[in-house]
Amino acid sequence: MSGKPRLLLMAMMAILAVAFSTQAASAETAGNSYAAQAQRAGLTAKQTRILQQKVDEVVARTHGRQTGPNTVAFRGGKATVAVPGERYARDLRTTYAPAASDSCPYGNFCGYTGSAYTGDEYDFYYCGYYNTSSYLLSGGSWSNNQTQHRRVYMYGSRGTVIYTTPNAFYHTASGDWGPVYGLKTCITAA
Repeated sequence: MSGKPRLLLMAMMAILAVAFSTQAASAETAGNSYAAQAQRAGLTAKQTRILQQKVDEVVARTHGRQTGPNTVAFRGGKATVAVPGERYARDLRTTYAPAASDSCPYGNFCGYTGSAYTGDEYDFYYCGYYNTSSYLLSGGSWSNNQTQHRRVYMYGSRGTVIYTTPNAFYHTASGDWGPVYGLKTCITAA
């Protein structure tokens, strides 16, 4: 290869190299910022490292993106990962004290990985269908805190409704996400 095609190829490679290094530096800066936020919230270096591993898993499972030291945004909702050693999820960007149980915001449906609203919290704030088969796996609890007279359909592996929540406000401290492969929020009760 010679002449213009070679120069063009070299220019494209240089542009890609700059783009990749800028993206890597941006991700590293964000990661360092999240670690600093976690440590300002009182986490040890070990807790921060374990928390980041858990957040990375949630990002991969939800196809989301990290938005804080222990928060992940995904299509239509967000996840708050519980701090290692704590029962309840809390957003380290805003809350430095341990959270209370069932902290699902009004208007939303929340799923928890542990019973009695413990563990990681998945907050679904847009109306729609969510494939939960890769992150709400077994055990757990949920809170239907949507607006009045709203329900949630829970779907099994065959795509059929296996459970319908009672009207909002209603919650279950001991549930089983095992057979649930997806859910649809904002179902208006008749």
